[in-house]
Amino acid sequence: MFEKYRYFIALAKEKNVTRAAEKLFVTHQALSHYLSNLEKECGVTLFYRKPEFRLTDEGQLFLDNIRQVEALENSLAQQFAEIKEGNSGTIRLGTTEGRFRIFMPRLIESYSKLFPHVQLQVVSANSPTLREMLLNNQLDMIVIGAPKNPSRFIQSQLILREVLYLVVSEGMLKHYFPDTYPGCIQEFRQGADLSKFTQMPFSFNMPAFNSSQMISRLLQKQDIELNCIHTSSHPDLHHLLTTQNYAASFCLTMYLPNLRYINSQVENKLHAFPIRYLEETNPLNLEYRKDRTFPVYGQALLRLIRKQCAFYADYNPEHILK
Repeated sequence: MFEKYRYFIALAKEKNVTRAAEKLFVTHQALSHYLSNLEKECGVTLFYRKPEFRLTDEGQLFLDNIRQVEALENSLAQQFAEIKEGNSGTIRLGTTEGRFRIFMPRLIESYSKLFPHVQLQVVSANSPTLREMLLNNQLDMIVIGAPKNPSRFIQSQLILREVLYLVVSEGMLKHYFPDTYPGCIQEFRQGADLSKFTQMPFSFNMPAFNSSQMISRLLQKQDIELNCIHTSSHPDLHHLLTTQNYAASFCLTMYLPNLRYINSQVENKLHAFPIRYLEETNPLNLEYRKDRTFPVYGQALLRLIRKQCAFYADYNPEHILK
């Protein structure tokens, strides 16, 4: 579209038909004919011919709008080039509500540095809703716990096997293990036997959560019962309650860095202990439709998610105290 007005812009710049024709490598007659046809098309006079060749008010308005068209076309051409090269577009990612605040900020920051012109749309919802959105092409990929009944339309990649940890505050250890504190800390770092924590109050995730089901199966196997005084779907709340010595709690691998942040803000430090006899882990999957082909920026996001999960896999629970 802009090419159509290239001659007009040259006339406005040179303010002389002969000089403009020379710049454009066309004849004076051809350029005069072009201008006459353009003015007929617009229905206004664009240039004064006498006493000097210059833009009319209508011509100036026309030039201003043409400049806007030029800028838009240049921008559009750049965007098309970026899309062709895989550097621009939109990608939609979902994860569960509990992981959203933990997982997304770091991922968004890293990804935006790699692809500043790609719009990363992020969604949090429960697992069934995320899978439904994925199947309905409302999301491009999701980070979610492994499904019990996988769909034949979805490609699943295991990206992290999460360990479940017992989270106890320094104050609770002093109170419930007065005879062995602080030596008990080293013992529990080798594996905390939940049978020794039956007198301690606990805050659990909701029963539908994988972590709660893992604990439930272990307790049933060991024939022990913990004193659950609170349930919630918000991991942050559990851990904050633990800092207040209200109740011990649990956390999966991905939440360990957040415990370190909490410890930087409180005096009553949290400890994360592996749970003795708990062999079960929580598999975390990266899922997308099998018929989905990702552009360069989509493939890069897949790699970045795997890289971030590798960071969590290598995270030492003792680091939360540093």
